[in-house]
Amino acid sequence: MSPQPPSSASREDPDLPRLPRGRHRLPFEVVVENQRRRLIAGTARAIAEHGYTELTVKQVIEAAGVSRTTFYANFDNKRDCVLAAHRDVFERLTALIFRACAAERQWPLKVRAAITGSFALMVEEPGVGCLLTLNAMATDMEVARQVIDSNAHLAALLRDGRRQTPLGPTLPDLIEEALIGALSAIVTGRLLDRGVEGLTDLPPELVQLVLTPYVGVEEATRVARSNVAGANGRDPGRRP
Repeated sequence: MSPQPPSSASREDPDLPRLPRGRHRLPFEVVVENQRRRLIAGTARAIAEHGYTELTVKQVIEAAGVSRTTFYANFDNKRDCVLAAHRDVFERLTALIFRACAAERQWPLKVRAAITGSFALMVEEPGVGCLLTLNAMATDMEVARQVIDSNAHLAALLRDGRRQTPLGPTLPDLIEEALIGALSAIVTGRLLDRGVEGLTDLPPELVQLVLTPYVGVEEATRVARSNVAGANGRDPGRRP
């Protein structure tokens, strides 16, 4: 699967159709939630096309298909909207990771499933990778701090490998932080250089990268290469 980055001005989320114009009987809460979800989805698509620094409120509302008035009824400014979009994407990512891990018993296979699923999501939705990585966010310290905190949460999840693998107890204290930072930097570089298509071949090598400190090169290579089909986008939460 190699989707092209969508145009923020023309493509809307098919799961969030426009509400009927004029008078309708929809509850107020439904209207508000729909508008907010459209804005969050639109922000992800607009960032995939323009990046954070060049992003404007106009680009977000065009991608979301809502009015400027609606935007400011939900968010104070661009930063506020991006922070909400990042929280939303990160919650989706962690839910995906937990589902993927639940389908496997051995810790190395959990890591492989989590990485495979995460990259499938980023390939399918280009805005996800842009929101999860630091490159576009670094000009705004508040946004960068939220992304850094999210990376720390992922590092804490990875730290479980210390007690489940033979080499885990011997590893430096910073190994998980370093690994998550490396993954983020690699994703950032691929997105900048080749777009979302640059992510499709990464999962096996990144699985090997993450697992090597915990289980050694030979075992990490075996696990990484034993599920190439899954690494290319199959849902890791489903057993073959």
